[in-house]
Order: sequence, then C-alpha cells, then structure tokens
Amino acid sequence: MGIYGTLMNSPLATPARWVKKRLLENYYNAEVLNRLPEKIRPLKARFSNQEPARINFLIPEISFGSFYGGYIAKFQLAKKLAQAGCKVRMITVDRCQRDEPAWQALISRYQGLEDVLELVEVQTAFNRSQELACSPDDRVIATTWWTAYIAHQLCQDGQLADFMYLIQEFEPFTFAMGSYYAAAEYSYRFPHKAMFSTGLLMEYFAQNRVGVFATDPVGEHGFFENAVLPLHPDEPALRSGRPRKLLFYARPEAHASRNMFETAYVALCTAIEQGIFDSDWLFYGIGTSHGDIPLPQGNVLKMLGKVGLKEYAQLLQQHDVGLALMYTPHPSLLPLEMAACGQIVVSCECLNKTAEKMAAISGNILAPAATIAGVTEGLKNAVLRSQDIESRLQAARLHWPTAWDDTFDAEKVAEIYRLLQLA
Repeated sequence: MGIYGTLMNSPLATPARWVKKRLLENYYNAEVLNRLPEKIRPLKARFSNQEPARINFLIPEISFGSFYGGYIAKFQLAKKLAQAGCKVRMITVDRCQRDEPAWQALISRYQGLEDVLELVEVQTAFNRSQELACSPDDRVIATTWWTAYIAHQLCQDGQLADFMYLIQEFEPFTFAMGSYYAAAEYSYRFPHKAMFSTGLLMEYFAQNRVGVFATDPVGEHGFFENAVLPLHPDEPALRSGRPRKLLFYARPEAHASRNMFETAYVALCTAIEQGIFDSDWLFYGIGTSHGDIPLPQGNVLKMLGKVGLKEYAQLLQQHDVGLALMYTPHPSLLPLEMAACGQIVVSCECLNKTAEKMAAISGNILAPAATIAGVTEGLKNAVLRSQDIESRLQAARLHWPTAWDDTFDAEKVAEIYRLLQLA
C-alpha cells in the first residue's frame, strides 16, 4: 500500500470539502471570535491593606487533561514558596469547575504534591465579575502567555511590583503565524522578571533578544531545570530477550503541532518500509486518546492514551526505542524520562537545541535534523544502538535533576525571592 496509501486510509484522512466547511463555520462563530479577548480579560481586583500579602500564581485551570510537566513545575514552586513562609494563592483564570475532591485526587497522584492543596489557597476567577481581594503588597506570577496579560493589568491596577513570568516555552511556537502567535509574542514585552524552565530555553531568549533580554543583554532573570521522575531501567527485563517495542509520543491534535506528528509518523512508516524494524517489533503511542493508527506492512500503532503517573513509569521501562519530537528550544521532559528508563530516544534538533546539547544530558538521546529523512535516520541509529544493553544502562544516568528539592533548592528559592522583590 505504501506510506501514502496508509495515510489516506487512516482515520486522519479528512475530505477537503469538510475541512473548508468547518473553517468557514468557525470563522463566523461568535464563540470562536470572542475566545481571544475572553482569555486575556482582566481580573476585577479590590485592594485593601486589611488583606494579607500573597504570592498569586495565575494558572489556566486544574484538570487531568492538562496536568503535564508544566503544571507540576507550577505546583512544586508554589509548594516551595509556601513552605518558605509565603502565603500562596493559585488563581484559575480559564473556565474551570471547582471540584476540590477531584483536584486533590488528581494532584495526590504526583509524588511530592500530595499535601500541596493544604499549603496553598485556590481561587477560581473565570467569572470576572467576582471581586478578587488583594493586598497592595501582593506579588504576581504569570505562568502562560495569556496570564501575562492578566498579570500585567493586575500589577498596574494595584501599582504592584512587576510580575514574575514563569516561562516554560516560547509560546508563540505553539501557534501558526497569526492572531494568537502575535498575542503570545507580545506578552514578553510587558515589564516583568523572568524565570525560565531550562537553560536551553533561556539561551534562546537571550540569543534572540526577547523579553527581559530585549534591551538588556543581562536582564533580570533566572532559570531552573525541571526535575524529571527518578526513573531507572528494568535491567532484568532488558536482558531477558523480551519482544522489542517502540513508544511514540503521538499527538495528532493541532494544539500539539510542535510535537511534529506528521514528520514522526511518516518517518516511522518509512523506517518500517525500509526494513529498519523487523517483524518482531511492536509499536505503541501515548499522549492522546486518539484511536489506533495503521502502519505499513500490517503493523498498528496501538494508542494507549494519557496514562497515570504509576502506569507511565512502568510503561517507559517496557520499551526499547522512544520517538518524541519537540520542535521548540525546550528539550521536553519526556525524552529525558524515556532515556532514564534505558530507551534510545529519537528527539530532534531545533535552533539552539543541538544534538550535542541533548546528548550531554544523556547519551541515550538522539536529536537528528527535524525532517522526515533526519528522523528516519535517527530511528535507524536508535534500533542499532538499542542492541547495546550496557551502553543503554550507563547512559540512563542523566545529567539532570531527578528531585524537586534539587531544582528548587535554598539558593534557587532565594533567587526567586529576589526576582519577586521579597525580603
């Protein structure tokens, strides 16, 4: 059938007329047109000296569907600041059902966050008509591009110190060039202090003179390396001669376009057709609830969906090769955790994120060119290298923190205090 026959007969094939019709419907849909101003709508704040001073984290929501590495970092930092004696409040600004038992059940799955809701206050603020009680001594932390708009207005309204921007991605890269790209890019122009997720991401901002580096090559900033799970290979299973498996971070949905599903999928199909994977290999996908996806030669990418933390750790140990592309300067945490479990991981280079810098984190990570040919060659090398068990075990020891106490140690918390202009 070939790659294109496989694609056209897959659930991803969509008639062009249907796409055009949906685009026109969306263009004239008032809900869609109102979404952007709704996202950045300011909070209605009431400032009073009677209110205690808080550190306010502006977050979109709390839900299982969005609780990835970025949210873990937000809550870990909030917990650290609360433990340091600060009064911390998480404010959800998107539509979010207040369900504290569900929140507790969700967050308690993540090691180290079991008690975080006992330490921080949570307030929902999607209904902007409700007043938010604030102190003139409050501090504000934005955690996404649209919360930066809200944070900036809140600081202006209360004449507060500049907000701290917890930057976990160059977020314009999550959109096509257009309204949302422009809005996300502009968010870095507001007066702020920056705390970057990873040195690689900060390096991109510095090299391109974005945000705090736009007018000052030094800028007021810091960075942290997100702790990955303290994972390790299942050595007996690796040596047992088990069936060989590939795990693909497969995200076909449009909002995950930086994960380059099309490039990864076609490269995997090409590799199968070229005989890089023999008939013993099995193929699995995670990251979305999409149904199973056909592959050439009668193979199937069996989609496992988004799994819980315990299942996730076990799953990573059961695979030999990982395929997890990320076309942004951020290294992405999944390739690191795959590598920690002994997988040979095919990621990709992007701008200042080079193959050499990724290999410095773990020799189990390959970062070829972000093209179909490059990723196909990466898969070929990964299959060959997956046969060297000793090398995989040695490279599973990452040059990266595996505990949040190391990420947000006393020195880093003091640096964040300085950026927040706290005593």
